[in-house]
Amino acid sequence: MTESNTSSSASAAAPNKGVKQGLPFVGLPAAEDAAVKLWGVARLGTVSPEAFARQFGEKIKASGSGWDRRLAMLRGFKLVRAEGRQLGLSELGQKIVNSSDPVAQLEARREAIMSLKAYRELVESFNRTALPDPPILATKLQFEYGKTEKFAARAAQSFIESLKHAEMIDPGNIVCKEGVVNAASIVSLVPASEAVEESDQNGDQEDAAEIDRAFEGEASIAEPSEVGPALVERNVKSGKVPNLSLSLTLDLSNFRADEVVRILGVLGFDGRD
Repeated sequence: MTESNTSSSASAAAPNKGVKQGLPFVGLPAAEDAAVKLWGVARLGTVSPEAFARQFGEKIKASGSGWDRRLAMLRGFKLVRAEGRQLGLSELGQKIVNSSDPVAQLEARREAIMSLKAYRELVESFNRTALPDPPILATKLQFEYGKTEKFAARAAQSFIESLKHAEMIDPGNIVCKEGVVNAASIVSLVPASEAVEESDQNGDQEDAAEIDRAFEGEASIAEPSEVGPALVERNVKSGKVPNLSLSLTLDLSNFRADEVVRILGVLGFDGRD
């Protein structure tokens, strides 16, 4: 076997790593719970990482994978600020924990959703269309972000829970970027054209990279306090093209032909008898 053939075979066997970044398997509810704990100890000021970590248990330290995930999520949703080594809630974080103003709190949740790069991209891709069923959504996340099946299932569930938490899905399962109230769209306090400033793009990339690092190697485990039950299972193919209607955008331009066939097979669109 020639060197070129060996290289080609190795390339074909290598798993596709996806082309997008910053997908977590925990969502906004968990990040908001952490923000509430930070508020409890810091209020409008700041505290040491150790003081914040102790809010999760006397023996919890400000280090390790769980700590990294927690901070990555708080930063990704723009709920935390750092002053030197000290941590405190950002202005958005202060709004999201303020339950005395439900309207502003709900708007803060929506702003936080749109602050996390991966979630913002998903919301924009599904806006005003029906959110796919969890298995279909999980498959999209699996291949576009290069995650394992289990990781993608948890990530899909967390994304759905986050949209519900921010009331961004109407009773017909339609994704509403600006939010819904009593099934009617409302005007967001954050205009769509200004929700992400061009100057924030570098910060988005840094946050996405931090999320990827924090969740790396955690595809097969999850903390019960951070993740709801994984309800996504692999599709069982009936051998025919499914008789269903859904709105789904799946970018396959970066995959090889054999990978495209495999992805379509997982979705149940291989058309085999």
